[in-house]
Amino acid sequence: MSVRRIRNGSARAPSAGLVVPGPGGGWSRRTVLGRAAGAGLLITPAAGLLAACASGGGDDPAEGPDSTADNPFGFDPASAVDAVFFTGGFGDQYPGAMAEEFQARYPESQVAALGTETIATEMQPRFASGNPPDVLNNSGDDQLTIDGLVNDGAVHPLTELMDAPSLDDPNVTVRDSLVAGVEQAGLFGGTMYTLNYSLSSYGMWYNAALFRQHGWTPPTTWGEFLALAEEVQAAGVAPFIHQGQHPWYMHNVLMEWIYREGGLPAVLAIDNLEPDAWRQPAVVTAASRLQELVDARLVYPGAEGLDHIQSQQAWLDGEAALIWCGTWLESEMAETIPDGFEMTLAPPWAPSDNPTTPAGTMRVTPGEPFVVPADAANLAGGLEFLRVMCSKAAANRFSELTSSFSVVKDTGQTVDSTALRSAAQAAADSPENIDWKWIAWYEGPMFVDTMEPTLGEVMAGRATATELLDAMQQAADAVAADASIEKFTRQA
Repeated sequence: MSVRRIRNGSARAPSAGLVVPGPGGGWSRRTVLGRAAGAGLLITPAAGLLAACASGGGDDPAEGPDSTADNPFGFDPASAVDAVFFTGGFGDQYPGAMAEEFQARYPESQVAALGTETIATEMQPRFASGNPPDVLNNSGDDQLTIDGLVNDGAVHPLTELMDAPSLDDPNVTVRDSLVAGVEQAGLFGGTMYTLNYSLSSYGMWYNAALFRQHGWTPPTTWGEFLALAEEVQAAGVAPFIHQGQHPWYMHNVLMEWIYREGGLPAVLAIDNLEPDAWRQPAVVTAASRLQELVDARLVYPGAEGLDHIQSQQAWLDGEAALIWCGTWLESEMAETIPDGFEMTLAPPWAPSDNPTTPAGTMRVTPGEPFVVPADAANLAGGLEFLRVMCSKAAANRFSELTSSFSVVKDTGQTVDSTALRSAAQAAADSPENIDWKWIAWYEGPMFVDTMEPTLGEVMAGRATATELLDAMQQAADAVAADASIEKFTRQA
């Protein structure tokens, strides 16, 4: 099983409040639950832990109850559930809140809500040994490749979760309780395998207070960006900064610019592995702008060597005007946001002055993927845990603790956040939604092996845009010709 080095929420130093077991440290199910209990993360009733494991969800799980309308997966309400969360961009508080919501509904259950920054490093041995968790938040810079998990038959389809009645209204399915696009975002070959829980908006962030002070306006075209860059540099500020050690961030900028320049047809050609898709005029224009950012010294000096926290902090400190990120940014940097800083999201500007798509076009999509491993000791518990997370109560707690929206309809409305309000307004005003699929479908050969290293070199000034596109086209052609790789086709 391959390791993916991209993210839907970024990595940061391990947090003190969650158990972060080290790789190779005796990953039995009882060890996992025991470590969680020792840290106060395992919510337990009076019944003993080992007895609970024996009653269901342990090393030798017993038969669970039959499925009913109230219990669609046949979950044993006295069993133990092992949930593992990525504790990067959305922090280390919401996993415990999700466990509390679950145990409030099932007071006899035991929930281990473990957090880690290194999903693949710690979870790959568990999958390989047939001892995966019951539910996994497969996210972060060190996440497992979802295409690898699906192709290996390592994750359980989530169609039955979507068909199940929601907790808030038994007459409404989980599917219909979520915003549009959630099921589609988790599809592989027509089957849903991931539940993307956060509703993330992506784009260029700026400090509205700083922009107001100088009379600056967020750009909508490349020409406007260049004009702004002159004013910004005159004020002693770098026009742009990026999370240099993690090229995943700039891959998003590239793909958003490709869509802004060439519209959906340009992205469809890439997703569908069409010949010369990476040499389309819109792609060439977008990639050339990445090189121009570096060549014209419009990027914060040394950005290529910074990690995401360092670059985002430099932006917060007023050393750069613009940075690309998703709506987890506020939560990730909450402890160091300066007083008076007005974190505000703007749609990505176009890489030319005459793009195909209208101003305001941006990407709004479900992110932060959760999976239920096929070999989970308590598979019903993993499915039920996700059903509880899809309740309005759990979703509102997620928003309160992360300053982010979930994919559950009509939730998160009471969160007081300049960043979240600006993201919601930008999303509501977006005339089109940017999206692409190739990175999930073919991430190993096309991103991990090709784009990640080459794009990093481009942003460091050691490779050209032409070299990047040549490498991507060669990788796409190789994938298209490889009969062992399952191919997917996208219509829209």
